[in-house]
Amino acid sequence: MIKKLYFLVFFCWVAVECAWSQNVTSGQPFFIELHNGERVYAQRLQFKSPVFKQNFFLLDDTLRYAPEAVKYFQSQDGYYARVDAGRRFSNFAQREQAGRISTYYVYRTEYNSYSPGIGIGMGGYGMGGYGMGGYGYPTQRRVYYFEKEKGPLQPLTYKNLRVALSDNPGSMESLHDYKKGQNIQTGMYVAGAGLMVAGVAQQFRSGYSGSSVSPLLLVGAGISLLPQLFRLVKKDKLSEAIELYNYTPQN
Repeated sequence: MIKKLYFLVFFCWVAVECAWSQNVTSGQPFFIELHNGERVYAQRLQFKSPVFKQNFFLLDDTLRYAPEAVKYFQSQDGYYARVDAGRRFSNFAQREQAGRISTYYVYRTEYNSYSPGIGIGMGGYGMGGYGMGGYGYPTQRRVYYFEKEKGPLQPLTYKNLRVALSDNPGSMESLHDYKKGQNIQTGMYVAGAGLMVAGVAQQFRSGYSGSSVSPLLLVGAGISLLPQLFRLVKKDKLSEAIELYNYTPQN
């Protein structure tokens, strides 16, 4: 009786595994995963945004699913996970790196406005212009998130990673180096800005000609650029901490 029960359990497990593999290998590489864990596979997956109607996922040109019912999906463009509530495509983040710690990103649009300032040019100094009504040109930047072992997505910050990677000494050491580097960079920015302000004041007090520049201003600008140069030659410590966590064998 026990042998028959074991055989029945084994047979059910094999059937489930075969059914899952057929979904992946028989021409159905795309899927949506609902909040209850159910996956629906398809040969064709699209996100539709009709005018004056609600958005929806369209599978194989027949099945429709509301975006708020979907937690993950795999399309021809990559793997996506829900980052916040809503029914827009921008409510999902695209996966960049997979592992125990997976990283994701979304594009966010920002509008840069002009404000009065001091500009340095070939002719000396000049006052910066004003933006029209506080609006400027749109720019897009990547906003990064991470996910620990299928948990909720969190902003990829030092504070959040310090909690998520606390069980890996190597990752914590990289985070410590990151924090120390950030403090040094902040000090450089403050020192550079202070020297530049002093240089501007010296420029106006001493009456430098239009073709000459205060040495303090040049030194301050150089110090302010040092953190940017360090970033070009030094590996990002946050990424290093994640890589160490992903490639360290689990006990």
